[in-house]
Amino acid sequence: MSTMAIIECACVAIIGLWFAFRLAWEPDRPALLGRLALLACASWLAENTVIHAYGFYGYSAGWSVFVDRVPLMILLIWPVVIHSAWDLARHLGPALSGPRTALVAAALVLADASLIEPIAVHSGLWSWTEPGLFAVPPIGILGWAIFAGFAVALFERARRQAPGQRRFGPLTALAVFTLPAALTHLVLLAVWWGALRWLNHTVPPWPAVALAWTLSLTLAAWAWARDAHRRVPTRDLALRIPAAAFFFVLLALHGQDAPPLIAWSIAFAPPYLVLTRP
Repeated sequence: MSTMAIIECACVAIIGLWFAFRLAWEPDRPALLGRLALLACASWLAENTVIHAYGFYGYSAGWSVFVDRVPLMILLIWPVVIHSAWDLARHLGPALSGPRTALVAAALVLADASLIEPIAVHSGLWSWTEPGLFAVPPIGILGWAIFAGFAVALFERARRQAPGQRRFGPLTALAVFTLPAALTHLVLLAVWWGALRWLNHTVPPWPAVALAWTLSLTLAAWAWARDAHRRVPTRDLALRIPAAAFFFVLLALHGQDAPPLIAWSIAFAPPYLVLTRP
């Protein structure tokens, strides 16, 4: 069995585990499956059009099944990442407005992408044509956070407009399918032409690692001081462990020649450790 086949089997196992446990406590399973299906379709529309339009990155040919330019496995992974972030955001800020919940979810996806992208690129799962930190341009990490923020904002809007209705109507479904992709394009273009094209160079790794640890320890201290762990069910955090373990295994296998990447990746642990404390 090839290395990529093993990776894909591990992805299937992680996704299956998340589905099994997440569905177990979901009061309306068809609604959850509908949201995830919408996210998968919307993710494909966003990512496939971004790849075609800008050519900033591409996936390794080793992935077994593609839907045009995007591996099928990626289309199954990102809805889980985004919905998991939404679940956490709703627990961390239960009194927040819909847009603020979407911002928290986007920030969590930004953190997830900041961990995932460098390890995946270093492991050869995909590659970027523009420079950045660990061969990942900042706009590549921002893209998924922007998309997630718009998608969650639409979910939150629908949820709050009809509190007792868990399933979305056709207009909401159409909006979730089309609007996040279209708005993500607009924001990416604005951010690129307004700022990031002037900062398009290789980022020195160790200063970035120092910044990552500073932010991580600050967030961990903030979460500890506010007893944030009391608001987040352990089950929601535990569901993220297999995916995190997967990327740390990739890091152990492929990152032995990259001490800054190891230090960068470990910096994401302290806030989650605080949230899981007894």
